[in-house]
Amino acid sequence: MTTNCGSSSKSNNGGGGTGGGPYDVVGDWQITVSGNGGSTTGYGVINSSGLALFFDSLGESLELPTITGASSFSGTITVTEPGGLSSSASAQGNVSSATSLSGTVSGNGSGTFSASSYSPVTSVKALSGPMLGESEGISILAELTFTSSGSNSSMSFTGTSGITCLVSGTFTQEGGTVSTLNVFDVSMTFSGTNCPTPTTSAITGLGFESSSDYFGFNFSNPATYLYADMLDPAGAFPIEIYPQAVGAASPSTHALSPERRGPPWSQIF
Repeated sequence: MTTNCGSSSKSNNGGGGTGGGPYDVVGDWQITVSGNGGSTTGYGVINSSGLALFFDSLGESLELPTITGASSFSGTITVTEPGGLSSSASAQGNVSSATSLSGTVSGNGSGTFSASSYSPVTSVKALSGPMLGESEGISILAELTFTSSGSNSSMSFTGTSGITCLVSGTFTQEGGTVSTLNVFDVSMTFSGTNCPTPTTSAITGLGFESSSDYFGFNFSNPATYLYADMLDPAGAFPIEIYPQAVGAASPSTHALSPERRGPPWSQIF
């Protein structure tokens, strides 16, 4: 199935208007999707263009309709499972404040969703040095080097995914300052052979920093984790990036049991 925040300096609204709003919804959000007797929580970002992307700990990616802060929104909700299989349905939602929204799903299944803003880190900073990037359920295991690049907490990276695949990209911080808006516009390019995606042009997505190891790849060790949800034409996917210990052995992919982490979004609607 396919589908802001930490210290996002939200205001309650951007001006009156019928039904309230428009509200400042740009930032980090936590979402819960419910249906068919179960519910699963995920994490993500709404950016200044209204793009709303979330992921759950099973490696699914969820894209909501465009959310600009107006009191209501509607459109298509899409879920992409690890491996690229996706499904879509119709969604209608309401933005009740700068920190709360909810909606319903109909058509290809039915369900509900609700989201609230939250702060995954107390401050945002540009990361640097060796990092590992992994994605749940697909063969992404990248050894990356990050450097500060551009304004505020923006970053760039280069590295390898496997022996013959190169990867590079940028995390560009939206607005704010180093310690405020935890929203990054992400660009990522894979090139070479045996890459985890057949897409050779740059793919884009959204990212944010967190103190939580949502996938458990780093055994919940204290660190600043960097997340990106990428809109790959071959299938959207989330990726977790975390510090690589100096002198650590070559990394290996992790396999977490989905049965321990709630029903997949793709089975909820």
